[in-house]
Amino acid sequence: MTPVMASSLAGDKNQDIVNETAERLRDELELIGYVISHDLQSPLRAIQSCCQELNRQPSEGAGQESIHMLSQEAARLKILMQGIVDYIRLETFPNAPTLLDSNDIMQTVIATLGDEIKISGAVITCDALPNVMAHRGRLTNLFAQLLDNALKFRGDVPPVIRVSAHRVGDRWEFCIEDNGIGIDEENFDIIFRLFQRLHASDSYPGYGIGLALSRKIVEAHGGKLWVESALKKGSRFLFTLPAAKQGG
Repeated sequence: MTPVMASSLAGDKNQDIVNETAERLRDELELIGYVISHDLQSPLRAIQSCCQELNRQPSEGAGQESIHMLSQEAARLKILMQGIVDYIRLETFPNAPTLLDSNDIMQTVIATLGDEIKISGAVITCDALPNVMAHRGRLTNLFAQLLDNALKFRGDVPPVIRVSAHRVGDRWEFCIEDNGIGIDEENFDIIFRLFQRLHASDSYPGYGIGLALSRKIVEAHGGKLWVESALKKGSRFLFTLPAAKQGG
């Protein structure tokens, strides 16, 4: 056997090992996601059901406060578990991009967030958005996460949010701009890390999953997500997605 052939066989073997390891990791992550979304949801639903039943019964003082606290914590746990499941599924579910009208998806997301928009007094303007090659569920999730982020981290005045996009080569660059509390430049990288938070949960609820999930969604489409911001001067979240191949 020549050295070239031996090197080629060794390379093939190493690639097989890498593929097997990656496949095993995907299987393990999928199992974790299944356990969280199914096995752990059952006792959580039981806890919530008990809380609802106890809330219907007469109770005063510390007992009622404990029931209320338990109910809140169960609701928070459910949100956290769903966020972890969504994050894991990005690693295990294949991406199948299709031709999508991002304007329709954005309008659907805005309608879904109607209660939050009304409560905050937000004004959202949306430019004409393009057709892109993307996965419908993931693109919907991405828009929802970024809009929810803009609504949540608002300052003393009602949120003013603008959604826009412009063509850059074979991609579209989207921008979601707000007038919120802003972000210090030294934290630009931190906010995209899983479970990293800049604020106490009693000030701004959340678990540090939304922006990490958003970046993963964009990267799964071969794009980039970044932020431009300054404290008390609002933020601009920008990301790229592949343009539609048919004049999108």
